[in-house]
Amino acid sequence: AWRASLPDVYRTTEGERRIVELPDGSRASLDAATVLRVRYDGGRRRLWLDEGRAKFSVAKDPLRPFSVAADGKLVVATGTTFSVEKLPGQMRVVLYEGHVAVLDGEGGRGRPPPTVKVDGAPAERLLTPDHELVASTTSDTTVVSPTDPSRAASWENGQLVFQDEPMDLAVERVNRYAREKLRIADPAVGRLKISGVFTSGDTRAFVDGVTAVLPVRAEPSPGETVLRIDRGQNDRGQKKISGAGESSAD
Repeated sequence: AWRASLPDVYRTTEGERRIVELPDGSRASLDAATVLRVRYDGGRRRLWLDEGRAKFSVAKDPLRPFSVAADGKLVVATGTTFSVEKLPGQMRVVLYEGHVAVLDGEGGRGRPPPTVKVDGAPAERLLTPDHELVASTTSDTTVVSPTDPSRAASWENGQLVFQDEPMDLAVERVNRYAREKLRIADPAVGRLKISGVFTSGDTRAFVDGVTAVLPVRAEPSPGETVLRIDRGQNDRGQKKISGAGESSAD
């Protein structure tokens, strides 16, 4: 039996990815700039994603649910492969195989996580493989849609793949690998959409690609690069970026 104890804390820094072997044989793949807390006690396997993103390959054990809490949601599985990601204003879950239930409430703050039955779970959402759930952390909005599993897991292979991604979320992901951060100074930049494939950690290629195809200008500043709307280029047609700095029209 697992002993009750304080959670183990696993961290990655900017640009670092890490594989963590858990006590039950499960595995957690941590993206850059991630903080994951793990506590196994009694019949429960409890984890908390405090920052970043992690992909979990869960050892099958129907008697000990595997739960990951993030931003007021609880993702519960018994044996499956899925990822959880925290982004500004939202939490994302991608299911690769098996099944997970996504419920309201983290099961923390002194109360146990809800009991979930695999069949007929009292869940807000029961995901099926190759689907992504996006839950707002500022409203009750939850959207489930199909996803390309290879694209969703591309970060494990050192790539950042965006498909009509809002710039504010794309910059958040780029910054996980950047020592010199990007900062969006104009909200209009954050609402622009970007599509493309970039190498993790190559911030310059991302900036060059964005400024080539979007009405955005980059301003160097001590310790960061500031992104602003280029008012003189608002008529520029938006293009899709493929590779480092290369673009092709939609």
